[in-house]
Amino acid sequence: MKYIQQLSRQLALDYCCTPADILDQGNHFTEYRSLEGRRRFEDQDNCALKITAVNRKLIFTGKKEIIELCREKYETCPGAWFMDVGNFRELDHILKPYGCQLKTAHPFFLPETESVAKETGFEIRTYDRGEILQFAGDNRFDEAFCFDEKSPDMLGVAAISDGKIIGMAGASADSPLFWQIGINVEKEAECRHIASTLVTILKEEIEKLGKVPYYGTSMSNLASQRAAVNAGFRVAWV
Repeated sequence: MKYIQQLSRQLALDYCCTPADILDQGNHFTEYRSLEGRRRFEDQDNCALKITAVNRKLIFTGKKEIIELCREKYETCPGAWFMDVGNFRELDHILKPYGCQLKTAHPFFLPETESVAKETGFEIRTYDRGEILQFAGDNRFDEAFCFDEKSPDMLGVAAISDGKIIGMAGASADSPLFWQIGINVEKEAECRHIASTLVTILKEEIEKLGKVPYYGTSMSNLASQRAAVNAGFRVAWV
């Protein structure tokens, strides 16, 4: 994997363990604490439970009492099939006495190969951090931009046809090193490789700045996953 060392350092900050814990073969269970340099997208200072499946294993972090229950249940559980509904039900049962339940599960992608498709049948425009502010409150770009001080929007790139923005990709600084890419494409402009083109352009701009571009989406958003793959990304963790 192209960014394996950077990923191990970032996940160690996110999940309160060491980079070696990310790279070895065993599951790990740690009490959560807010570490400087962690990814802050949807971050919670009082985190009940976070789990990542990476490198065929699992990393758990959260409240001490919840983590100990998870250790008893999942110490030898393999990571490959963990994000299935049956395990989610079990975890909700563990979390219920603490007034919590599972919120989301996402696959995350890192650059691995060259992009498959780059369309040029539209104008490309880039936006810096200050210029992005003009789109605050514009629901057309709710996936491209966060407008969250914890994960500031740093770069934007738009596809424009006949003077209209038909697609927008944005990059938010979720940590000092890892910048997440989000994308919106107008429905009438789908199937024109706009998403993969914008994600490719933004990926290259982020790498020029010495940062790691990454991409997250929903388990069921296959169109978004295809855009990531066509832009040269591969799933790295969940």
